[in-house]
Amino acid sequence: MFAERPVDRMSAMDCLQISEWGGDLERAERARPDPGEGEVLIDVDATSVGLTVANVIEGDLGDDPADLPRIPGHEIVGRVADAGSGVTGLEEGDLVAAYFYLSCGRCDACLRGADSLCANLDGFVSVDVDGGFAEYAALPARNAIEIPDTLNPVGATVIPDAIATSYHVMNQRADVDPGGEVLILGAGGGVGIHLVQMAQLFGASVTAVDRTRSKLECCRELGAERVVNTATDSLEDALETIGTTYDAVVDFTGATDLLEVAHSSLAARGRLVNLTTFPGRSIDLSPREQVFGETAVVGSRYCSKYELRRSATLVANGDIEPIVTETASLSEVPQLLDRIRAGDVIGRGAVVL
Repeated sequence: MFAERPVDRMSAMDCLQISEWGGDLERAERARPDPGEGEVLIDVDATSVGLTVANVIEGDLGDDPADLPRIPGHEIVGRVADAGSGVTGLEEGDLVAAYFYLSCGRCDACLRGADSLCANLDGFVSVDVDGGFAEYAALPARNAIEIPDTLNPVGATVIPDAIATSYHVMNQRADVDPGGEVLILGAGGGVGIHLVQMAQLFGASVTAVDRTRSKLECCRELGAERVVNTATDSLEDALETIGTTYDAVVDFTGATDLLEVAHSSLAARGRLVNLTTFPGRSIDLSPREQVFGETAVVGSRYCSKYELRRSATLVANGDIEPIVTETASLSEVPQLLDRIRAGDVIGRGAVVL
């Protein structure tokens, strides 16, 4: 239940916003949002900072000037503070994580658990509605997914995207049986480093590929059986030395040279799973080789709401370790984003409110 109490709707909150797509983050004071019908007000504890945030700021997921100014930050964790009319299933004080896609919950895709393929998608948190680089955020209640109360909010910021996306890859797209082999391109990134763990949880052995030594060391510590540093070694030569084929190759780089080499290393009925959306990039594929090997190339978009909640349970049970190596205040977020763009951050960062 939500307590009946007077609330000063005009009380100010601190936030970061952009006034133009591709512009700089600006410190601002905004009125605390008033949750409308079907919405909840979240008292934000922390919000993840990763490359998707940079892409959102650049306008890659939407650049309508009418949506400005906009508060970025989509991996929000906080507690329900208030609700508009018609909200059921959530209580004041519940710990929740934000579901990134503004899906309808009613179409065939949503009803079969493919929320990210929603036929009536209304956009994205932090693109079409304000995100979590603020003290409070108002979201549709269906986008506030309750997670175990025992979770550390800072660590939990990687659940809604980095961990849940990894779960979706292994649960729905990679099709790897226990004992299988998984090759991860860009394994040291925010999603990749969690896939290193998730693939093992699903029973696979992992070969981690990245170009940063410290990230590969972290992958080793997290259980990767083999690592390849493409800053110093040719991927083709390294895979020839390793001498195995892969049931799944999962790519977070979009690097066509790596993709072509990795695709040739697929085992019979192996899958190449793409997660990048860079325009204008393609690789040559031989239909003949695909037929003879029964290989497949598939895309993987985002998790379902069920997969987000399941991922939160895995973290709460200690099966997956959230990798958040740097935290920042609101004023420090631009510098943290610069470090992330430069590839200097292992896993994810987080802004702590």
